[in-house]
Order: sequence, then structure tokens, then C-alpha cells
Amino acid sequence: MKKYFITLILLLLCILPSEAVLKEQNLPQTLSVLRAELQGRYTEQKQMLSRLSLMNERQHEKMIAIMQKSDEIGLMLYSQKQDYTFDLTYACHEATEQYRRFNENRLPYDEILQRINTNITRYTGLIETLKQLPPSLVKHHHHRHHNKRWTKLHDGKMPFLLNKAGQGDRAACLKYALALRYRMVQLRDIIIRDNDNYNRIASKLKETNDYALKCYRDIQNSIFVNGDDSYFEILKKFGRNVKQVKSDMSDKYATNHYHVHSEWRGPIVIGLVIFVIFYFVLATILSNVIVRVLIRKVKRFQTSEFKKKKACLIMAADALLFAISIMIARLFLNHNFFIMASGLLVEYAWLLAAIFVSLLVRLKGDQIKSGFRIYFPIILVGFLVIAFRIIFIPNNLVNLIFPPILLAFTLWQWNVIMRHHNNVARSDMFYTWVSLAVMVLSCIFAWSGYVLLSVQIFIWWLFQLTAIQTITCCYDLLNMYESKVLSKRIKRYYASHAPRVKTVPSRKSGRGNDIQITWFFDLISMAVVPVASVLSVLFCIWWAADIFDLTDTCLYIFKYPFVDVKNVCQLSLSKIVLVAGMFFIFKYINYATKAFYHYYKLADLKRRHISIDRQVNFTLPNNLIAIVVWGAYFIFALILLRVPKSGISIVTAGLATGVGFAMKDLLENFFYGISLMAGRVRVGDYIECDGIRGKVDSITYQSTQIETADGSIIAFLNNSLFNKNFKNLTRNHSYELDKIPIGVAYGVNIEKVRELLLNAVNALQEKDSRGRDVISTKHPTSVIFDSFGDNCVNLSILFWVLVPEKIRFTGKVQEAVYNTLNKNHIEIPYPQRDVYIRKLPDQTEIKSNNEKGK
Repeated sequence: MKKYFITLILLLLCILPSEAVLKEQNLPQTLSVLRAELQGRYTEQKQMLSRLSLMNERQHEKMIAIMQKSDEIGLMLYSQKQDYTFDLTYACHEATEQYRRFNENRLPYDEILQRINTNITRYTGLIETLKQLPPSLVKHHHHRHHNKRWTKLHDGKMPFLLNKAGQGDRAACLKYALALRYRMVQLRDIIIRDNDNYNRIASKLKETNDYALKCYRDIQNSIFVNGDDSYFEILKKFGRNVKQVKSDMSDKYATNHYHVHSEWRGPIVIGLVIFVIFYFVLATILSNVIVRVLIRKVKRFQTSEFKKKKACLIMAADALLFAISIMIARLFLNHNFFIMASGLLVEYAWLLAAIFVSLLVRLKGDQIKSGFRIYFPIILVGFLVIAFRIIFIPNNLVNLIFPPILLAFTLWQWNVIMRHHNNVARSDMFYTWVSLAVMVLSCIFAWSGYVLLSVQIFIWWLFQLTAIQTITCCYDLLNMYESKVLSKRIKRYYASHAPRVKTVPSRKSGRGNDIQITWFFDLISMAVVPVASVLSVLFCIWWAADIFDLTDTCLYIFKYPFVDVKNVCQLSLSKIVLVAGMFFIFKYINYATKAFYHYYKLADLKRRHISIDRQVNFTLPNNLIAIVVWGAYFIFALILLRVPKSGISIVTAGLATGVGFAMKDLLENFFYGISLMAGRVRVGDYIECDGIRGKVDSITYQSTQIETADGSIIAFLNNSLFNKNFKNLTRNHSYELDKIPIGVAYGVNIEKVRELLLNAVNALQEKDSRGRDVISTKHPTSVIFDSFGDNCVNLSILFWVLVPEKIRFTGKVQEAVYNTLNKNHIEIPYPQRDVYIRKLPDQTEIKSNNEKGK
């Protein structure tokens, strides 16, 4: 249909008049050019219309096929019994799907007719204009005065007349224009006739679609709201229910009494069973052969660990080969029942393959058997449900046999969990306990009369469990790749390239200093797999709904805005999941942008031969990147949730007005934080403020945290730190001048002492963990004569030491100085003081002296 539409549009573009004349030298020249254009268009149109005629015949055959198909689906839909839910949902799906495809592929006849009518009008105007050229070919019987309009002027002369060549061109133009218009009118009649037929088909398909939607609503009410009798009620009327089931089975699967062949009942089901068994046996033989060849030919597969996984590997290969073989066989099938059934079997085979491969990757050889056994009850129940769907089992039979079967499998699931819970991974135990909970819930619904709902819940969990297994397997494969392949690539890279900066946080800490190697791996692990995990929830629900052919209803529920407040927001399940999935994408963008910026920044510094002796300031760029990326995510979420601009403006104005004064200090700290990040302070700098000395641990938009030498964390508000005269000890070159005072006795040779002290300090030169000199070589160590003390000559040792090493190294220097002076018998004098003792007079002497004074 689409192909026909595209071809028709192309032909119409060729058929519709594209001939045109512009302002030529004079009228005869214009007529001559127009004649050539119309003649060429006439020849081309004749060829195009012949091809269009053939194509229209094929389209007519397709239209008849559509009419027959619509009648067939209508008969199928209206003949279904309400008690046969699987049959009814299949018929409803076929009706709605045909209506959808018809509307998608329907030709825009209105647009085509409008184009054709417009061009018929053009030809009509062209023909009338050609006829009225003098000498006019138009006869005006009713208005005689108009007949003289082109014959004489007021002076009785003709205005102008076409010469013989012009009249010949005019006649040829009229001939071609009339022929072209005639063909366009014929084409319009064909289009109108086809349009009428398609309108009748559309009306019929709409009727069946509306009835199918009504049946869908009845099915939904039957599954989710009304339900049937509880199983206890069925047991009370067991005999009557058994008779009803036998009647339904005979009506459904027995050979028709009138010996009319049907593609959906009787021997066809047996043929399907034989078909499945044949391909299953074929896949089993091939999988055994392939695994045995691998064990014999490949040494890596000859280990004891691999041999323990042999059975699971065969089953995984069996499921994959079975799915592939069924897919190939479907290409040569034209039987409706086989096509439908094989499609479901392929889906189930892919589910089994995903579970088996996940077990192979994640579990050890000793755990494989236990892992298979704890999942086997779930797999088997899933196969039974798929079989119910394939053979369109009647509702009465499902209600009769499924609740006890589900109860038995639930008890079996509990039993295998108890027996094998010590021999499987924690994650698998969690999944199986959840599976047991789902089976218990399904069992409760089944015994309460909501059998179809229990089927729907269980199938959803089977699909969801498969998705979880696949995603878990992906993470395990990524970890294996990272440890065995990616780590070696990184080592090889750094073996051939000089390391850029070792202090940049590693990739696992969220910065990614190996981003040039690991960007694709990070994309998969940080974005693709998490997004797939989020989307798997809705996808598995949609996939499970396909059991009852309720995918259209499921999509409607996903898109339905359960919160739709005008001028506020609009929420639906699909939008929530999309916002959640985009979170991981923007998270990766934030991570990758920062990492690439770090990499190229450091590479640029190295290219310019700039020494990187201390940590590069990435605080401000990191924060700016985070603001831009997460701001874009926030805007994306607002647009997706349809939050209006007016609402955002109102909220922003309210916040600005109501909270403005309360946020004064916050805003002040915010802007001061940006100023600090711009270069005054970097993370890793050592600063001193209010007598507190420490290393800057982090700079936020409100405070700056420093780590002191004793391990304490102290936070300064940005405005208080900005307004104080703090010292940045590492802003220039990471070295700080240290001064150690030394006192030696008078009479000592100062030059000898200076030489000894310099030798002792210089002997302590060492490298830190980053390869830097602890004592700066750019500023030599010196010993200066400081002052004359009361008891000694005061000297001072001056040297530039790395700020982080000052406390440790100062103590080391002091110890070396002390040992050097003692070894060379140079006295470090104690402080000396002269004490004079004065004897005080006693009380008798004081009294006699007073009397003498009187």
C-alpha cells in the first residue's frame, strides 16, 4: 500500500502540468514556446497514464483482497464465544491490527483530488484564454456587445490579430490542452471511484474495530474485575463442570461433523506437536554435537569446571538452535495456526536461552544443577501457559485444571528452594523467593476465581525474571571484561604513554582518568544497561499482555495521563519511566564530560611542558559541567511532563519574592564559593585561617572544609573565609619557608657550625610520594646569624619545605641538628641567671630604728 502511494505520487507529479512560459519577446513567441511545452507534456502524460493504468489494476486487486480479508475477520470476530477468551482475544487483535494497518497505509485521496482539481482548473483557464485571443473562437449569443470587444476599437479598427503561424500555434495548444484536461478528468473519476470503495472498506473495518474494542473491555473486566467462580465453588459443582469441559473440548478440538477442513482444530494440533518434537530433537542433536566438538578441540573447554557446566551449556545451545530453526521454518510456512504457534514458541525458546546463558555466566560448576532446579518449576509453568495460548484452551478447562496445577508447582518451588538454598548465589535465592511469592499470589487469585489474572501475573514475572537474569548476566560479563581485558588495555596504554597525573581520581571513583580507553565500556555499564533495566519493567508488562493480545490496551494504559492537572503537569507511566531512564543517560554525560575535560586539560598542560607538581584545580569546571548537564535534564523533565512556562515563572517569582531575604546568606555564600573555586583556593591546597591550618578537602557553594593535621574536619562559611586574610600556603609553588632557631655558646666558630648544620640538613633531602623534592632545590638552605642572646649566639636555619611535609620534616631536621651538635661537642648553653639573696631585718631592729627616728 505504501509502495503504491509513493509510486502514485511520483506519477502524479509527472502527469500534473509543469509546463510554463515566462515573459517572452512577444505573444507569437509565447504561443510557440507554449506549444512545444504542451506537446512534450502530452507525449509524457500518455506514457505515464498507461503505467498508471496497469498499477491501478494491481491496486484494484489489492483492494479486493482487503475487502475479502475484512469480511473474513468480521466473520471470525462475530462468531467467537465469550467463554473462549484466548480465541476471542486473537480475533480482536486481528480486527484492530487490520484497522490500524489500513489507516496507516490509506492513500490521502482528498489531497490527490485537490491537486487534480486545481490543475483541471488551470487547464480550463488556459483553454479559455487561448480561445479568446483575436480572432476569438468564443461565440457570445446572449451578450452581443461583448462580441464586438475584440473586433473593433472606437475608430473601427481591429486591436490586433494573430497571424497564420500564431493561429496555428494557438490551434495546436488548444488541441493538447483539451486532451490533457480530458485525461485529468478521467484520472479524477478513477480516484473518486477508488475513494468511494475505500470509504466503504473503512466503514466496515471501523465497525469491526469498535466491536473488538468492546470485546477487549469485556475481557479486561473478566480478567481484572469480575472473575469467575472460586475453585471451591467449582469443586461443589464438579460433575457439572466436568461435563461442560467435555462439551467444550468436543466442540473445540473434535473433527467437524460436516467433514469440513479447518486450520485451527482437530489434527492440526497433533501436527503442531509433531512439528515441535521434530525440531526440538534436531536442535538437541546439533547442540550435543557442537558441545562435544568444543570439548575435544578446544583446550580451554577441557577443564573440570567446564565439564560441570556441560549439561547447562547443552540446554542453552538447544534452546538457541530450536529458536533459530523454528524461525527459519516460519519463512516457508503459510499456515495461519503454525505461524501463530511458532511465533510464541520462538519467544519462549529465547527466554529459556537467556536464563540458561545467565546461569552459565554467573554460577560456578558446583552450583549449576541447583540453579537449574530452583528455576525449573517456573520454566515449566511458563510452558504450560504458552501451550494454553497456542491451542486456545477454553476458559472452563483453564478454570478447572490451572488452580491445582499452580498449587502443586508452588509447593514444588518451595521444596526446591529449601533443598538447594545453600548451593546457589544470593542473587538467585532472592529471585527465587520473589518467584515463590509471585506464585503464591497467582495461586491465591486462581483459587479465588481470577484464573486469567493469575495467568497474566505469572507470565509477567516469567518475562521480568528473564529480563533480570539477562541484565544481571550483562553486569557479570562487564565485570569479567573489565578485569580480564580492559585492565590489560589500560596497562598497555600506560606502558607506552607517560602517565599524565596520578592524583586524578580513578574511573571507579567517578572521574575517569582512563576515559580515552574506557568511554565505550562506561557508556554500556553506566547508561545502556541501567536504561534497559528501567525500560524492562514496561516492556515485560507489554510482552505479557500479548498472551491475551492486549498489547494495544497495555500501550494505552502506559500513555494514559493518570495525573493531568492543567497548567501544572501531566504524568503517565511511560513518562515516568522515560524520565528515570534519561537520568542514567545524563549521569553518563556528566561523568564523561568531566572525565574528557580532565584528560584534555592535563594533556594540554603536558604538551606545553607545564609542570604539574600539585593537584590541578577542577572544582569550578566540575561544578559548571554538573550545573549545565543536570539543568538540561531538569528542563527535559519539565518539557516531557508538560509543565507550562507560566507555571515555572509563577513558581520562580514566588520563590524569589518569598524566600529572597531568607536566602541572603545562602546566596552570598554561593557567589563567594564561585569566587573561591575560580582560583583563590583549590581542593588540595593548604591554608591557614584564624590560627587553624589544614588541607582543603572540599569547596561547595556554601562552605569550605579543611582537614587539619590531627585529622579533624573544620568547615568555614565561604563569606567568612572570603572576608578574612587567610594564607594560602600552596598557591604559588607548594613550598613554605621554615625557620628553626638554634643557640650555640659564645666563642664557637660560627662558620664551622654553619657548615655542619648545612651538611646535616642537606643530607636529609628526600622525595615525596609524587616524586617532588621535600626541600626545594630552587631555594638553597641557609644558616644565618640571628642575634646576640643573653647566654648564646642565636642562629636560624632557613629552608623551603613542602607544606604537607612540614610538620614531619621539621622534627626530623631538629633531631639531626641536635645529634650533629652533640657529635661535634658544640655546646647548646642553658639560660643563665645570677641570683642575689638579700637578708631582711627582723621585727626588733625595725622597732629600734623607728624609735631612733623619733
